[in-house]
Parts: sequence; structure tokens; C-alpha cells
Amino acid sequence: MRIGDTVQVQRTCGLLGQVQAVQRFNAEAGLCFTRIGLTGDSASLVVEHPDHPPLHLEVDYDVSRQALRALLSAQGLPARPEPADYDYTVVTPRPHGPALIRHGYVLYELCDTSAWTDYHEGRSWQGELTDIVYEPAGTDLLIRLDGMPWRVTVKLSVHELGDLVGAAYNVVDRISALIETPSAAQREQMHHGEVLT
Repeated sequence: MRIGDTVQVQRTCGLLGQVQAVQRFNAEAGLCFTRIGLTGDSASLVVEHPDHPPLHLEVDYDVSRQALRALLSAQGLPARPEPADYDYTVVTPRPHGPALIRHGYVLYELCDTSAWTDYHEGRSWQGELTDIVYEPAGTDLLIRLDGMPWRVTVKLSVHELGDLVGAAYNVVDRISALIETPSAAQREQMHHGEVLT
């Protein structure tokens, strides 16, 4: 997803809207979208569950929630829909709640198109969000910046409330801070190809 490109942002956030819902409603069953690749004409998804080998899917960015659940169900993975009485209210998960539920909430927060377009406008950097990766301690965003020989990994802790609420804005701010005032450790990391923030 090209950050700042309205068309790419809208299609990616549309996909993330479907993925986050399936993730949140099936997290308690152990379902996890462990990797979401966002660089091709279609998105690549890696889905894991304790009772199944990892499932690798290529999906259109405009895949519906129902179609995504059907793809998972066809492989024997749990993919229940939202409850019939669901009112579309999204509640911030507890700080020490289940990590897979918190991962779903991070994906929900990353759907905010205005963070990736309007809020990013006028920043001194351009780049591309290439992957979203789940780790037990958090959700990582892999970003390639234009003109930089190193890649950025933005680590969002699933245990820090400040990393959850407004996550997309947080990512834009953290990359801006990295570009404008990198720490000594980050300057050293630049020589090794990956910078953590």
C-alpha cells in the first residue's frame, strides 16, 4: 500500500476491514492472520490455527467478509460470522486481554484511511506499507521508504494502550520522528538494513 495514495489506501483499508472482523470474531477459537502482504495486485494472507498447518491465500483487495470466511471454512478453519445481534460497536480490548483479540483490534485501527492520506500529507517522507505481521507480543508493520536503503519495522505492542488506539496515526508519527530525529541506536540500525521504531 502506497502511503498517501488515496486509491491504494482505500482498497487496502477495505481489505483490512474484512480481515479485522474475521480476526476479532474468531480469535477466541485460535484463528490468526499472521501475515498480510500488501504489495501485489492481490493481497497475500497467512492464516494460522493451532489445529491446522499455516494456510497461504491470495485474495483480491475487494474480497467480501463472507467470501473470506468461506475460503477459511473450506479449509476446515473456524470462521464464524459476527453474532446476529452485533451492533458494530468496537470496544478497546483490555490491556492484558488475549493477544489475538488485541491483534484484531490493531487491524481495525489500521483501517483509518485519513491517517494514511490526510494526516500523512505534507510529511517529509514517502513510502509503502508492505506487510503486517503478528508476533505474540504485538503487531509489526513493515515499511519501505523511498530513497532509503533500509526498511522500517514499526512495532505495535498488544499490551500498550497507546499503541492500539489511533494506531495508524501512531505509525505515521513514529516514522516522521525516525526521519527527523533518529536515535543513536536507530542510526546504527540504518547501517544494517532494518530500523525498529
